[in-house]
Amino acid sequence: MNEKQEYGKFVYDFAAKVIDATGPRLPGSPEEAQGAAMIADELERISGKPSTVEKFTMAPRASIAAIPILGLLGIISFVLFYVSPIASLISTVFTLILAIVQVFTYSAKLDFLFKKEPSQNVYNTFEPLSGNVKRTIILSAHNDSSWCWQLSVKNPKTAIPKTVIGVVSVLAILVMSVIALCLGMYSFLYIGELATAEELSGVQIFSIVLYILPVLCLPGCYWLCQYVSWDKSKASPGAMDNLTGTGLYIALLKYFYAHPEKAPADCRIIAAGMGAEEASLKGAMDFVKRHKGDPSLMGERTYVLNLDSFRDRPYFSVIMGDAWLGSKFDPDLRDVALKVMNEMGLEPKIMLNPAGGCDSTPFIRAGVKTITLCAQNPTTTEYYHTFNDTIDGLDQTVLEDAFEMVLKIVDETAKMDEARHSD
Repeated sequence: MNEKQEYGKFVYDFAAKVIDATGPRLPGSPEEAQGAAMIADELERISGKPSTVEKFTMAPRASIAAIPILGLLGIISFVLFYVSPIASLISTVFTLILAIVQVFTYSAKLDFLFKKEPSQNVYNTFEPLSGNVKRTIILSAHNDSSWCWQLSVKNPKTAIPKTVIGVVSVLAILVMSVIALCLGMYSFLYIGELATAEELSGVQIFSIVLYILPVLCLPGCYWLCQYVSWDKSKASPGAMDNLTGTGLYIALLKYFYAHPEKAPADCRIIAAGMGAEEASLKGAMDFVKRHKGDPSLMGERTYVLNLDSFRDRPYFSVIMGDAWLGSKFDPDLRDVALKVMNEMGLEPKIMLNPAGGCDSTPFIRAGVKTITLCAQNPTTTEYYHTFNDTIDGLDQTVLEDAFEMVLKIVDETAKMDEARHSD
């Protein structure tokens, strides 16, 4: 077994070890804390110095896990439509505000409506042999795993269309509530009278149709209710997403401690596990907020390589931003990563994350150069965020290439920084 295979096996074995001990690690759960402790212990064993553990509180379900609540509110709005269009309008407006603020923009302004739970970030460092730190490279991945996306398990091809139909259904109830109010339909008691009338005007016929139309919105609202299961027993074990990323940064720290002479000169390496990524990037947000103003962690010469999900060989990719969150990541790091991937024959892709977000976004918003690296099929699959994300789905050769790739990107990033500041 060569060195590359050795470290690829380490990543695989560590993922299996954590899953065997903890199972799924939902944000804010005791299992997430247990997994974080295992990561901290492994980093401490490698480095010989205590890992830093930074605790924070957050609302786990005030994120994508709130989608079933949106579906339930949609059904409530449907019922209210037949009681009072005004009440239905208020309910649907609140539902859309909740969706925009918590699910689509991750703003957390309505977190106070949800129960809080503890989470934690953990990290450890490799210091350069020279003792002189000119630059910092943070290798990050998230500690937690996801709730089960039930629609993806049932049929990955229809999961997104059903979700879109659900959102459209809530919007449709809102529009119909507005129309009903404009027609003066403050109560639907007179619908029965219209149905028995001998002759009806066009407006009255439209009112009867409007009375029936909301029924078409029920399937979409139901699908939203089914989108995410809060049942811990159904949650994702998170082998790909994201014990592969976690195992990789631990393996890289292990490599640098085993071969300190091969580490980039004058470069501090930080191996960081972020908590509660699946709950709207709460760990990365806390890390950025906590260390704002610290030049060694958030300075001009800090670079963040976020490692998130390595499984599918045809899809070695550089993620250049989160469309939902309006973030765009560092183009220079993109070029460095693409250079390495092309030299390795990995046929890299450049992608903009179409939905949700990744831990690079809080860093780029804070002015820290970052990209996200992955090897994951970008389409909805039966193993992404489902109970099918098991250790059996991992390909060790992908992990071997991912280790070599990130190792080379670290070296090239340090060279890029040195060239920038050589004057």
